[in-house]
Amino acid sequence: MKRIISLISALFFLMSVSAQDNTIENLCNKINQDSLRQNVIELQEFSTRYAYSPNRKQVAEYLKGRLENYGFEVVIDSFLLQTGWFPTDADTLWQYNVIGEKQGLWAQDTTIHLTAHYDSRSDMEGFEDYFNFAPGADDNASGVAALLEIARIINQENIQPIKTLVIDFFAAEEQGLRGSWDRIEKISTPFWKEDIKAVINLDMIGYCTSDSTDYVFDLITYNNSSELTQMASEFAEQYTLLTPNQTTENNYASDSYSFYSYGVKCVFLMEHEFTPHYHTERDVYTTINYHFMRELTKLAFALTYECGVKNDYATVSTKTPSQPAIEVVLLTNPMQDNLRFSCRNLSSNSKYTLFSQSSQILKQARIENPNGINQIDCQDLNNGVYFLQIVSENQTITKKIVVIR
Repeated sequence: MKRIISLISALFFLMSVSAQDNTIENLCNKINQDSLRQNVIELQEFSTRYAYSPNRKQVAEYLKGRLENYGFEVVIDSFLLQTGWFPTDADTLWQYNVIGEKQGLWAQDTTIHLTAHYDSRSDMEGFEDYFNFAPGADDNASGVAALLEIARIINQENIQPIKTLVIDFFAAEEQGLRGSWDRIEKISTPFWKEDIKAVINLDMIGYCTSDSTDYVFDLITYNNSSELTQMASEFAEQYTLLTPNQTTENNYASDSYSFYSYGVKCVFLMEHEFTPHYHTERDVYTTINYHFMRELTKLAFALTYECGVKNDYATVSTKTPSQPAIEVVLLTNPMQDNLRFSCRNLSSNSKYTLFSQSSQILKQARIENPNGINQIDCQDLNNGVYFLQIVSENQTITKKIVVIR
């Protein structure tokens, strides 16, 4: 009976996602091919992202800054890599996972993870300079670039998830999935700190020599994730030019396997035509098919939206989402010439009003940056106390400011 009920539930879910969602389609079309290419180039410009190279913290800081610019709360989580592969001090090195979160409005402890490893290697075919040159454009700047583009769209369109969206950029994947193993162990031990509903893993999504009429990708599956797999297959048809090759081959070979080993539901998206430049110095940005890569990024975005923004998959609540509280921080107070303040969670049509102590309106305008830093020219104000009022939708916040000349 339980099996029958599960099959019926899965059938109702598939019926609910079978019709194309115009919102998802419109958002997918905003994914920019040139932006993906630039992301890959910037990652390649580090020359190497090899796990034992000295610049690994620099790469992590770069990724942290990119996600912060897109409104994610980001931490760098370090772990010690000890492999025994090198007889010198290079055997013991700190590694750095980069973790970005966009808090859910309904269920903050219920999470959807988007994952990709950022390290690279180029030690095949006798190449010896991989400490200094491991471009890793396809493996795996392509996956990282796609998640950065998804983060950009989420920020640009002010998308508010109901479950918390987590972007994981893993270190030391090439050393045996070390970054993702460390991450899931910290989430699950000594107790589960999150209820992870899905992991969407991207690894090597850029190589394809076919034209767009024959774009095939590997939809790599896990035996506990049939619903998620079916959704990916349906969405590939609905929102992309891709044809899925559903397979279990290589499902142990990327970071999703670490999460699956702990019982988490996962899907792993990968190119079907395996790059001939794998783990060589030839894996550079000019070998990437960015149109194909864009289609896989669209699929990952569609899955992210369905799993994290809507409430059909892994339903968490039926209540109306609470509106996030607006935040305003005065950066110059007391001030002389310019009032600078940072905002968070404001709507795009938010306005500010500057009042005198006698409630006279002195300045009024739309806030240019509702999730960032703004500036008001106050050179014409005299010494004294004033009030800054900010209105966003049905929320209002007032701050007292002081002008000192």
